[in-house]
Amino acid sequence: MTGQVTGALRLAGTARVGDLVLEVDLTVDPGETVALLGPNGAGKTSLLRVLTGLLPLSGGRLDLAGDLVDQPGSGTFVEPHRRSVGWVPQDRLLFPHLTVRQNIGFSPRATAERVTALLDALGIAGLADRRPSACSGGQAQRVALARAVAAEPAVLLLDEPSTALDIDSQHLIDGLLADGGARATVLVTHDPVEAATVADRLVILEDGRVTHSGSPTDVRTRPRTRYAASLAGLNTLTAVADGYTAMTVGGALVVLGEPATGPVHLVVPPSAVALHRTIPDGSPRNVWRATVAELQPALDRIRVVLDGPLPLVAEVTPGAVEVLELEPGSRVWAAVKATEITVHPA
Repeated sequence: MTGQVTGALRLAGTARVGDLVLEVDLTVDPGETVALLGPNGAGKTSLLRVLTGLLPLSGGRLDLAGDLVDQPGSGTFVEPHRRSVGWVPQDRLLFPHLTVRQNIGFSPRATAERVTALLDALGIAGLADRRPSACSGGQAQRVALARAVAAEPAVLLLDEPSTALDIDSQHLIDGLLADGGARATVLVTHDPVEAATVADRLVILEDGRVTHSGSPTDVRTRPRTRYAASLAGLNTLTAVADGYTAMTVGGALVVLGEPATGPVHLVVPPSAVALHRTIPDGSPRNVWRATVAELQPALDRIRVVLDGPLPLVAEVTPGAVEVLELEPGSRVWAAVKATEITVHPA
């Protein structure tokens, strides 16, 4: 049944997952990449399950590639294997008894030529005759993505595709996503840097509802909720990494929680920058003396602009501003745990 709708994906419906009620209105156009972000428990993975057909709607309707696939009360429900959807779940779900080539070519719509092209594009041609158990985590993620893309779906769904990826895998996967043609892509990610660099549009999901939808610039400059504001002011430092340390362009040495090599961007959430009146004890690996340059109100928090060897922005409560007696010119100790720093290839 063909619906009179636009977009590769059009959802206006509700679904229940335990105590969470999803109530989502979302359209994704052909060729558009949408990054879906939100706090834990917001319903991001559940929304993908609705789109795949693994979680039926309780109300409303869902159209994919112009076809009505789910509408409670009308008798219309298209099974997952009949939807024009490619899905890469977090656990990848590769078939252990099939080779890499057989996994990628599993769909009846996947041609031999398409499989070979994807093996080459994702740098896994040498693994074609191996089983998934012989692949590294990054290689297995490439195989899962290739299998989803090989069927040439109208909509591609990716659930945290960059988790635990090596840099080479990340570059190859980003390249494949950028060359998606008319395919619509919905990418669930916890990483706002990945979202801002890969997606055309960001959609913020909180408590089962869309609270903001807009370009990366729109979400960054005009956040509508506390969570969206937390994505807005990420600190980014340009540096050169060598193992578990990196030297910034300003000459500051930063201890990392993950090894890296070469030019990188170090991303630090403002909430990860802790401020102290005296030098802190404990686990932080990066501690430095800083001067408060500016205080900026940000919804229910205060952004503290710091001058010093690491020119970052911290985010604290108004109560912390009072307790620490923060004002422009104040001297503080700033600290960031190495594990709070995300490393991205430059």
